[in-house]
This record gives sequence, C-alpha cells and structure tokens, in this order.
Amino acid sequence: MSNKTIRFIDSDYREMFQIPDGASITITYPPGDGRGTLTRPCQYIDEAHVRVGNNDYHICEFAERMEALGAKYEPADQPRGILVVPFSGEERAFFDLRSDAGKTRIGLLSGDFGNQGDRFHAGLHLNEAQTEKNTPDFQFEVHSAVYALRQELLGNRSGMIAYCQAHPEAKLLEDSRFSQYGFKLETEMRQYFILCLVPELERDARFTIYAYEKTAPLRILQPGDAGDHAMFFRNDAESERCVGYLRGDFGRDGHSFYHQWFDQTKSENTPEFKDEFHEIMTLLRRDILSDLSSSMDYCYNHPQAKLPYRDSYDYGFKLETETRQYFVRCTTLRNEYFYVYAYNKAAPLREQEKSSVLNQIREAQEKPRILKDTGEHKHTRSMKEPER
Repeated sequence: MSNKTIRFIDSDYREMFQIPDGASITITYPPGDGRGTLTRPCQYIDEAHVRVGNNDYHICEFAERMEALGAKYEPADQPRGILVVPFSGEERAFFDLRSDAGKTRIGLLSGDFGNQGDRFHAGLHLNEAQTEKNTPDFQFEVHSAVYALRQELLGNRSGMIAYCQAHPEAKLLEDSRFSQYGFKLETEMRQYFILCLVPELERDARFTIYAYEKTAPLRILQPGDAGDHAMFFRNDAESERCVGYLRGDFGRDGHSFYHQWFDQTKSENTPEFKDEFHEIMTLLRRDILSDLSSSMDYCYNHPQAKLPYRDSYDYGFKLETETRQYFVRCTTLRNEYFYVYAYNKAAPLREQEKSSVLNQIREAQEKPRILKDTGEHKHTRSMKEPER
C-alpha cells in the first residue's frame, strides 16, 4: 500500500487539502463552462507534482489554472451527514496518550495555522503498535475527516478560537496561561477526537486530531438467570471453560488501578487471548472501571444488574466476543475488589452428543426417584477467592 500523500494548494501556497495517492478530486467549473462538474483520479509524482486525469502539473500551476478559470476543486470522497460535537465526560481518556484508551489510537495529526493564522499545517504520526489498522480505507477516511473539520472547526486560527469559545461545554482544562477544548467527529467505523489548545498568546494556538477505531459498547447482563450469576464468582462447574480472572481495586485515593491476573486454565492463556483481553480491559477502563466514583455511578445507574448476593452490594455486567464471554463484577463498597472473569464459550453439542444426553435424561426419569438429605448446603458467599 502507498503511504504517499498529494497536497492541493491555492496560488498563495496555502494548503487546501490532502488526499492519498490514487484518490480523486471533483472539479466544479463556473456556469457557462460546458464541462460542468468532473471527477478526476490523481496520482502522486513527487512532493511538488501531481497527475490529474491524464495531465501532469506542478501543484501551484494547477492552482493557478483553476483560479484563472474560476473553477473549484475538492476531494471526491467526503463523509456525509457527520457532525463535530463536544466530547462527553467518559471520553476524556481519548485525549491522553498515556491512558489505556490513548494507547489504542491508530495515529494522530498535530498542527497549527502558521504565523499568519491562515495556513493549515498538520502531519500524520502513526501508532507503531497499531500498524495493522493503517489500511487504505483509513488513509482515505482520515484525509476526508480532516477536510470536514477544516470546513467547520479548523478553517483558520481565529475561526478555531471562536468555535471553542462558543462551546464552553467542550472545555477540557483551563488555567491562567491556556485553555484546552475537546471535540469529536464520528464516522461509521471510527472516531476522531480533536484537542484544541487556545493559549493566552493566540499566535501559539494548536490542535491535535486523534484517530480511533470504534469498539463494541458494554452490554448489561440482566439479573434473574441463576446460571449466569454464578459466572461472576469462582465456579467449579465451569472451571474447564474459565481461562482465568483479573482482580483489582482503585487504591485508597479511588483513582489508582491495581490489578492481578490468576490463571484458571493456563493452556488457554494464549497470545491471541491476551490481545483480546487487553482490548476488553481498555474498553472497561473507559467507563465502568475508570475509577471508583465512575464504577459506583455506573452500578447505581443500572439497578437491574444487581446480583442477589452479598446484601446486594455487587453488580454484574457481561461482554461477549465471537469465542468468549467476560463477566465483570463490581461493588458499591469501598475498599473492595472488582473482578473480570474470562470464559471460553461452550462448543455446541454435536447431534450424536445431544442424542446421548437425551437418552441419559430419559433413563434417569424412568428410575424411581430417591431423595436423600445429605445435610450439605451450598452458599455462593463461601466460594473462596485469592486473599489480598
């Protein structure tokens, strides 16, 4: 795949937009020009030259010709029906590269508007840990997303500052020297988080655009199925399916994140599982396990997830992937652990296995039922878990 990028400028060398090598532009000629609107594929020649259709141009020569004709040109592929909106509270971690969420970014674009405030400069920096997500589709989309942002938020320096000041709800941080604002743009497959830095000296205003793939949302486990409720605890009946579990807490300050992993079936703790579990924990850390206060709020906001054990202080949530289930047990008590249990999904029974099971059930039903009280009682609370 080519990572080459074609720049389109105006005759004063102000960058108008970029497209990946092989993408197309739409040229709209003025009324009276019989050519109307045309779409032309573009090919990268070098940093200063481009092939548009069948003709080669210096990028400034192309700009001058279009301006002389009164023609307008823009990327042919643009996202439609998308909005730039202020970020929501639980999305704050996407602006922090050191957070677990930040580490999952595909890449970022960092830039400014030059000395005069009307020249857009931005460079794409890819995350080496997420190179498999740098697909041709992403290359096409990221440039389209930037173009959309430039029409509304990032047109020029004064426009960005005015947009931020008109949206005080988007403020991330403020002190005597600068303010930070956060916005979001979503496409079908990705999210773009835009950090705008508005310093006291406006000439130094900057922006950063973080690109992420969307992840599946949390799905709540409705209470009432006793079989599922047992999955939130060490469960001998399902030990063969259990890969292991994570136990953690938020520390004394409620904002730390201490955790320990316990293997249940060590052979299932494969590199593929570890990659998936990391993604699951990244998702959980954005919301339900971000800190103690957020965890408690999430539980209180979902009373239907309350587990019928331990005086109703525990809440259970479940996530599913194609091959596994993850059961998350949180508590509204301070100084208590939370748990994340990982299970492989049960393989469906083959037809002969189903037949065998049904025969065993029929045989059991035909035998006289003998009830014997052994005096044994099973309490979920007595299930042992590792000590702190």
